[in-house]
Amino acid sequence: MEILPEFKVSLTRVEEGETAYPINDDVPHYEYQGRRTKLGGDPDWEQGYNEYPCCNECKKTMSFIAQIDSVEHQWKSNPHSVDCLSDDQKWMLGDVGMIYVFFCLDCLETKSVFQCG
Repeated sequence: MEILPEFKVSLTRVEEGETAYPINDDVPHYEYQGRRTKLGGDPDWEQGYNEYPCCNECKKTMSFIAQIDSVEHQWKSNPHSVDCLSDDQKWMLGDVGMIYVFFCLDCLETKSVFQCG
């Protein structure tokens, strides 16, 4: 088992109608890769289709809790960018992938889903 380097995450509540990171059709999606980790809201599906899991116990669709981005994605606008050829890059999940975490509020069960570009 490899222990990954720690990142401190600062949380800021977004205002009604706002998103955790800007959505702008004039800005290519890859400008935000590496900076899309968030809690709540709707998942920003990497592959464009939803994969909401169902709870094994009650069979209800689980609630979206968080998404974890490929924090060290090598890109000029990413403040945590690490050269993709470096052994120092530890937080690249597949090909700029994302882990989505879900929780059943009734049964207290968790599941995760992985998608990558």
